[in-house]
Amino acid sequence: MDQFIISIGAKISEYTVAPVVHGLGYSCHYKTNVDNLKTQIQLLEGAKDRVQHSVDEATRNGEEIEADVHNWLIGVTNVSKNAEDFLKHEDHANPLCSCKLFQMLVSRHKLSKKAETMAKAVDTEIKLATTILSQRVSYAVPPEGVIEVGHGGYMTFDSRIYTIKKIMDALRNPNIRMIGLYGMGGVGKTMLAKEVARQAKEEKLFNKTVIVSISQTPDVKKIQKEIAEHLSLKLDEESISVRAERLSRRLGQETKILLVLDDVWKKLELHEVGIAFGNDKNGCKILLTSRFEDVVQSEMGAEKIFLLGVLYDNEAKDLFGKIVGDSMMKNPEFQPLASDIIKECEGLPIAVETVANALKNRKSPVWENALQELRRSVPTNIKGMHEKVYSSIKLSYNYLESDEAKLMLLFIGLYPEDYYIAFITFFICGIGLELFQGIKGLEQADNKVVTLVESLKTCCFLSDGPLPRTVRMHDVIQDVVISIGSQEKQMFCFRNYDPEVEDSKKLKDATAISLLYSTDDSRLPERLKCPQLNFLLVLCYDLSLWSDRYSQMSNHFFEEIKDLRVLELFRLCLTTLPISFCFLQNLQSLGVYDCDLGDVALIGELKSLKILVISGSNIVELPKQIAQLTRLQLLWVNRCSKLEGIERNVISSLIRLEELDFKNGFTKWDMDGVNIDRRNASLIELKNLSLLSTLRIHIPDFNIVPKGLFSMKLRRYEIKIGRFRMHILHDIYKMI
Repeated sequence: MDQFIISIGAKISEYTVAPVVHGLGYSCHYKTNVDNLKTQIQLLEGAKDRVQHSVDEATRNGEEIEADVHNWLIGVTNVSKNAEDFLKHEDHANPLCSCKLFQMLVSRHKLSKKAETMAKAVDTEIKLATTILSQRVSYAVPPEGVIEVGHGGYMTFDSRIYTIKKIMDALRNPNIRMIGLYGMGGVGKTMLAKEVARQAKEEKLFNKTVIVSISQTPDVKKIQKEIAEHLSLKLDEESISVRAERLSRRLGQETKILLVLDDVWKKLELHEVGIAFGNDKNGCKILLTSRFEDVVQSEMGAEKIFLLGVLYDNEAKDLFGKIVGDSMMKNPEFQPLASDIIKECEGLPIAVETVANALKNRKSPVWENALQELRRSVPTNIKGMHEKVYSSIKLSYNYLESDEAKLMLLFIGLYPEDYYIAFITFFICGIGLELFQGIKGLEQADNKVVTLVESLKTCCFLSDGPLPRTVRMHDVIQDVVISIGSQEKQMFCFRNYDPEVEDSKKLKDATAISLLYSTDDSRLPERLKCPQLNFLLVLCYDLSLWSDRYSQMSNHFFEEIKDLRVLELFRLCLTTLPISFCFLQNLQSLGVYDCDLGDVALIGELKSLKILVISGSNIVELPKQIAQLTRLQLLWVNRCSKLEGIERNVISSLIRLEELDFKNGFTKWDMDGVNIDRRNASLIELKNLSLLSTLRIHIPDFNIVPKGLFSMKLRRYEIKIGRFRMHILHDIYKMI
């Protein structure tokens, strides 16, 4: 009986006393729970800031933020606000002494319990933030194929309306897969193709539009890469055939895609590139442009072809007048001259445009002289180009205001066709060839480059590239520029150069040369015999072409070009630099891009070097010999993901350095005074560079940042610490 009474008492205690004790526990731990909530809110705010930084960085890179990350940021803001509102009224739990004890206990019980619940909710959000930061907060948005149609937009001409209508009809026809557009160089094929693509997109005929330039010397890997990027496909393989197989498989999954292959010079084996749509029912089509009818019809097999002719007289007049302005077109002094000049352009849009830009705001004697020059034009042997196109571009070149602009244009013309030219290229040429007279330091050189580029853009020699601080040159303009350079300055562009058949007299007098290789029987000469050479560019379109039988430059290659000032090397196998590198004691600028690169110690012998760029290489170490380059003003070693070693004191020895870029590459910084047996550079060395004004680096751990490092007076910087970046975005250079 007693045991039964004890059991009953225990149950009564469980349902009465225990809750009271638990309630008293909330009251007793009131301050602890509130303080814990305050701490959790601070931790949550820190986590929220870290997520927001990642979101901001992704947004700046043009990426789309994941929906759950957006939702988390919205939700966590509400959680924080509710908790902060609660804490603002926390003093309600501290009633005046006149209040009864029971009321105080009830109040504290409720508030303490709420604080505990809120703290658990906040802790959950903190854990979610950790999960979010361990993953990607964003994803790359596939390009929508934004169509730009030139400097001043597309002008609608009656002579083009019929052609556009017929091409659009062919695009709507389900039985037509490939369409060809042909016409002479400079007639406006690219502009019309872009306008067709724009209208097709506006009508929603296709889900995606991709425009890729083929050019006279097709770069298959570049073509594959451009198409793949529009499809959000990463092609990391080196083998062209493997890349083609993956691209073909991916294209086969697409429906309703328009692929514009612009500027086709000869038959392009589409299957070797990977251009195959899989079946006849997915609505995918190809639009080709070429200078040659037989290429689009016979060689490429287009089912419908269209000829693009010249402008009507009134259209040419309208285009000319739009550029030079109504005041000049209505001026009696200029009217007859304008009519004769327009007639000389023979309805070719690029001729009208370049001449008009050259004569804009000029006096009538200049117009009269221009007319005589156009009438004296001499036919050229440039394939597929009208003589009036040549003469009009040559006229515009003659009217460039400075020799600097003319020379810079000629050197830029030697770079591969349809490549985007980054501003660093202008630095390499301008400083290396000493084109910038009276310029002191990279900042002044940068101002000069910007001025020259804007001047050349105004004259229609260059247009904006797809990235900031990049430009491109129309292929017709480039043809003329190369011709001018060869005739006036002994500057030559060789495609698949054969040392056994080239004119030795031409090489003997050459001042600048570009050697562009695209076939598997390509080979470099044993010794380049060009004693007058100041500029040399060597590019292989496919690194796999450089097999074991000629994978290395001959050790004698540079022996007879001792006056060389600028050297640019693209996609070469340079696991061992040729011994004759030591002969280049006058070299001012060296650029090495996407090369198979090994020991580069010989670069340290180039004591006159001011600009050194190594980009996209598999280099693993920057040796101590680089410290000998005490005249170096700019050092870029970026996109070199395998670079793990930089000899200690190399960076601090480069006392004239104004710009340093290790972006997307070196991160193995040593802590100063730690790991004394290791050889790697430490961040403290940067403080020895008193002239440094531009810096791009990645520091994996904030703990290795020396005190006062960022007291340096940097004008431009992009510094990534761990996952986060701090940077000034304007004037950040972009590599080609």
